[in-house]
Amino acid sequence: MTGKTRFGLPHEEAGNAVFDDARITYIKPTDAAEAMRLGIIPPGIKLPEGARLYVLHAMDGSVLGFTDGWESAYGAAVQNELTPVAVH
Repeated sequence: MTGKTRFGLPHEEAGNAVFDDARITYIKPTDAAEAMRLGIIPPGIKLPEGARLYVLHAMDGSVLGFTDGWESAYGAAVQNELTPVAVH
């Protein structure tokens, strides 16, 4: 899916909200093993037991960034004019 997607929302004056697919980012909670697989954590570095990172992904799955809190991941997305979407 590329370009702009229209969604009808009743509270919109024009009747449609427009989301640019290229500006959507997914926020995914990630454990240490997944973070190492993604290349976020260099080999030989160990995170504390149960540590969780929050990774921002582009529509194609590539990593845009990461942080240690959901709120800061959300804030980074908004600050960079991205539309954050939570992934479980």
